[in-house]
Amino acid sequence: MSDGEVDEECRKAHDCVIHRTHQGYGFNIRGQVAAGGVLRPINGELYMPMQYVSALVEDGPGVEAGLKIGDRVLEVNGTSVEGLSHNDVVDLIREAGDTLKLNVISVTSEEASHLEMDTRPLKPTVPDVFERSSIPISIPTFADEKVGSDSFVQYHICIGGSESVRRRYREFDDLAAQLKKTFAEISFPKLPPKSPFKLSAVKLESRRRALEEWLETICAVRFLSEDIAVREFIGMDADKR
Repeated sequence: MSDGEVDEECRKAHDCVIHRTHQGYGFNIRGQVAAGGVLRPINGELYMPMQYVSALVEDGPGVEAGLKIGDRVLEVNGTSVEGLSHNDVVDLIREAGDTLKLNVISVTSEEASHLEMDTRPLKPTVPDVFERSSIPISIPTFADEKVGSDSFVQYHICIGGSESVRRRYREFDDLAAQLKKTFAEISFPKLPPKSPFKLSAVKLESRRRALEEWLETICAVRFLSEDIAVREFIGMDADKR
C-alpha cells in the first residue's frame, strides 16, 4: 500500500474505542458550527456534514485506538452525529466518561489535506477540553452602580444560587483577554460586543444572558474552571471572597 492510501476496510464505517488517560482522549475535532447542511459524497456514499479528526497526540489514546487525521465521525457512543453542530458533538464526547466509542470513516491523506487542520500539533500535555466541570454558575440579575462620577452596570455572579461576586462588563473582557493569552491553543466563545452607548433595559438583559452563557461555557471545562484567574473572577478563591 502506497503512502496516503487507506485500507479498504477503514474506508467503510468502523469503530474506534478510545480509553481516556491523563492525556484525555488524545485528539481534536473540527467541523461545521451550525447543524444541518447538504448531503456530500465520501468514499462513494452520501452523508450529511460530519465533524472530523483535525489533530492527534503522538502515540496517544486516539492513535492507539486507530484514529487517523481526517477521519469523519459518524457516531459517538452509538448516537448518530451526522449533521450535528460542533458543540453538540463535543458535548456527546464529554459525556462519554473513561471509554469513548467513535464510529468513523477514514479518507486518504490527499482527501484529508483539503480539510482545515490544527496548525499546532497536539502535545501530551495539551489541556483536555473534553473533561467537564460542574460548577453551578449563573448570572440571574444585574444592577446600576455608581462610584464617584463613574456609572456602570454590575452583573451578579451566583454559585449554587447564592451570590458570590459582582463584575462589570470590562472585567469580563479582561478575563477573556487573559484566557486567550494563557491558553493560545484553545478557541474560546466570543463575548457580547462592547457598546459606546448606554444600553436600554432590553439590551442589558440580552447582554446578561450572553454573559451568563459565556461564563457557563468557560466553567464547564475543568481545566479552565480550575484556572486561578477564573476562580478569582467568580469568587471561588478564598483570599478574594
